[in-house]
Amino acid sequence: MITEYELYTDERYHLNRYLMLGGIICTNKRRELLLENLRQIREKFGLTAELRWGKVSNRFLGAYKAWVDVFLKDPFARFTLLVINMSDPAWKEFRLQPDRKPSRDDKLASVFYQFLLGSFGKLCNTKRWWVYPDEGFFSRDGVFNRVEFLFNRTYKKAFGSKTSRVIRLMQPVDSKKVELIQLTDVLLGVFSYEVVNDTPLSRARYELLNHCIRAIRQNPKTQRGMAKVKVTCWVPPDLFCYP
Repeated sequence: MITEYELYTDERYHLNRYLMLGGIICTNKRRELLLENLRQIREKFGLTAELRWGKVSNRFLGAYKAWVDVFLKDPFARFTLLVINMSDPAWKEFRLQPDRKPSRDDKLASVFYQFLLGSFGKLCNTKRWWVYPDEGFFSRDGVFNRVEFLFNRTYKKAFGSKTSRVIRLMQPVDSKKVELIQLTDVLLGVFSYEVVNDTPLSRARYELLNHCIRAIRQNPKTQRGMAKVKVTCWVPPDLFCYP
């Protein structure tokens, strides 16, 4: 039996040193419940604008706590985070081809590929994925097509040429129109500070961070025993160990 999963991703640059890729993972059926809960939060607090980490304020702190609680209290949804230390010599010296300096998109495509490998977990022919990145990660959204092709080819090599596409669709979306990308953005802001042991200057963001961390410590795993938040660090492709 094949299970359909969805991954909603966003990126964040932190302290001009780290690049963070984060995403919410849920099944297609779970997505409907998450969206309904987010709709209720908007209605309860009268929210009409886009919600983002950078917009967290004392005035709307209660609303943002309720917003992230949709994820934190869900027994199945998960968050995946890849951390790239751009000051690391391994990143600065990273080359896809030894004799050619890679473009920004080349390096980011390799990073996104590794992000997907870590997010999807162990090679499995009973899962299919729908991936929705926030627009603007690459200079051209067509680069996603390259990543999608390479990823599907990896699975066809593992399970045979007749295997159906593991990534059903990879489609960049406008965060202003996609609630789960907005939820990803806020959670990514929280966990970005936590993984590098940094403290937000904003009192409201600091309180929201602590709210999330307490919830994760109280319930670190999903109902299926998987980590609620999975954090990995980027390594050069030849050092990557598949989960």
